[in-house]
Amino acid sequence: MTSWYDTSYRKLFFDFHSPGTTEGLASAYDAEQWASRLQATHAQAVSVFTKCGFGYSYYRKGHIRYVHPHLPEGVDMLGEQVEALHQRSMRAIGYYHTFNSEPVARDHPEWLEREVGGSPRGISVCMLGPLLREWMLPHIEEIVSLYDVDAMFFDGTYAHSPCFCPACQARFAAATGGLALPENQDDPNWPRFLRWKTGAFKDVRDMICETVHRIRPEMPVSFNYAYTPRIPELVPPGVGNLMADIFPDDQVFNGSYFSAYWAAQDKPFDVMNSAFLQWWGDWGCKPASSLQQEVATVIARGGLTWIGYQMTQAFDVAQAVLDEMGKALMFVEERESLLNEATPVRHVAVLHSTSSPDYPGQKRFHLDETSLRGAHRCLSEAMVPHHLVHEVHLLRHLAEYRAVFLPDQQFLSTELADALSAWVNEGGVVIALGRTGTLDEQMQPTGRFALENLLGVRYQGAYDQTHAYIEVIDPRLKPGTLDMPHLVEAPFTFASPVRDDVRVLAKLRKIYLRSDGRLLLRWSPVGEDSGYPAITLRHAGKGWAAFLAADVFRAYQAKNQWNLKHIIANLLDLVVPDPPVRVASPAWLDVSLMRQPTGRLIVHLVNPHGPRPVDGNNYCLEDAVPVRQISVSIRTSKRPARITLEPEGELPMWSYAGGVATVQVPEVAIHRAVVLDSGQS
Repeated sequence: MTSWYDTSYRKLFFDFHSPGTTEGLASAYDAEQWASRLQATHAQAVSVFTKCGFGYSYYRKGHIRYVHPHLPEGVDMLGEQVEALHQRSMRAIGYYHTFNSEPVARDHPEWLEREVGGSPRGISVCMLGPLLREWMLPHIEEIVSLYDVDAMFFDGTYAHSPCFCPACQARFAAATGGLALPENQDDPNWPRFLRWKTGAFKDVRDMICETVHRIRPEMPVSFNYAYTPRIPELVPPGVGNLMADIFPDDQVFNGSYFSAYWAAQDKPFDVMNSAFLQWWGDWGCKPASSLQQEVATVIARGGLTWIGYQMTQAFDVAQAVLDEMGKALMFVEERESLLNEATPVRHVAVLHSTSSPDYPGQKRFHLDETSLRGAHRCLSEAMVPHHLVHEVHLLRHLAEYRAVFLPDQQFLSTELADALSAWVNEGGVVIALGRTGTLDEQMQPTGRFALENLLGVRYQGAYDQTHAYIEVIDPRLKPGTLDMPHLVEAPFTFASPVRDDVRVLAKLRKIYLRSDGRLLLRWSPVGEDSGYPAITLRHAGKGWAAFLAADVFRAYQAKNQWNLKHIIANLLDLVVPDPPVRVASPAWLDVSLMRQPTGRLIVHLVNPHGPRPVDGNNYCLEDAVPVRQISVSIRTSKRPARITLEPEGELPMWSYAGGVATVQVPEVAIHRAVVLDSGQS
């Protein structure tokens, strides 16, 4: 079921976290004037605060909230803003901070999180104790009953650290037959604790959704950073949209990365970039060009725009900041004809299983994303349209993909392994990396590959060093690479071909070790041939099955071994010689494919380039350097009725032959789309 949120392309978010000691609070507040200023930015929806990060609310109705002690007498900021926004046809999204509270710490210290020794953890509240049912859920119910907010956005509802309050100790003991909470990651019960706390927060989010929807069944509910790659969980039905305020180091890459994952989740999603230069609480401002580049990576994959900033204690934002944010929203508005009802065209999938948090050795609440980020970076720089997907999506949509990467996906269910084998037999392509398919349902090693029959290789153990080398011997994998063995810093797997039709495309070379068995330096140079392959390929039915002995995506992201990217691209070209789109460009572009019900096929081209910081500051684009003279070849069974370059509507030079339309794109400054119109209504 769709809602207004599906087409809420232009949104703004403004933090208003205010400690109780904040004087001069809201001295510049004027709801009507604020709403008029927001309207001028072309925003469709704007945040309104229901509870801030210090535990205070800025409204008068109800009885459960803590009103900020310095809120001007008679002012109801929540109600007044909602009314002013609605009068101007803008939506109001209620923001609720869940995990800190000064007044709760004062009045209910028993509700606070606790350290190992029992001391309170600042003003951090524990949502697994009595607070949730006795105060927070009734508070939320009161807000959505008394105020006409259009959506609710909750910040902080995920497991992030152990809490030793009495409630957590009692709940963990009850769930585990009397176990004590582990004090550190070395405790043998730590993995069990991680699973317990992660599950408990799933329940918290479910209860929040149920509370809201009992009063407002139609209301979209979202949770910051839940269901992200670092917390790969299935999205429950009660969640209306996905949301994360991405880290500021490189919001162009981060926007693209999150969008490549969430585009496969079948939910509207926001990837919140920010107008400030550093992080929340910085009152500088990026130029509009930087904001436009960041949002371009999101809308190109079907995402929604929500740009964030921090207000002053007076409830004000410099007009210059609003002007830059408005330019970014107008950039989106110019492209909305490309976004309406557009759905992703599936081509290459990278599996990121929801079982990953259960793999042996996982000790953190949030997964190490190095491999997945490396996969996205590698395929993006190779200009290969792709999505990062979980196993439920993959099983549902497998027939729509041409190729699937399995980067060290150690557990594969029997259902998925069988489905992949059948799909390859009908023409699909599987590329398995590292230890894929070597764990059983209890996450214990099996000593074999679940896909042994498909890959044609048998597991023989693991190489006991931190790195090794890939020596390409098949010339088809060499274009763009140096003619030398390539360092891969990642665990290697030994595997032997067990079928005559397995082709060895690259050898696995060990590393040199000194007489004391140690590395030569921090790394070691190439050593002897291991006798095992690094890359194999076999024709299976109508499709292909490839095996790489290490997770090269992890190695590419961690150490920037650029040759690995070209090896992957060459391998993909070998097994998928007729991709839906191929881009020839003097510099790589972020390429994504979307389709609209009208029959329009859209190739989004985003220019991600700009001067990268060298001193630890975050990436910020001042002036875009256009990429010029681009050729885009798009596979289409029929000659298009019309091809345009959007959003300008420019008619490019193009030709059609052999089922491929080749379009000449003069330049891409930040974003441009090639639109093929089939002529259908």
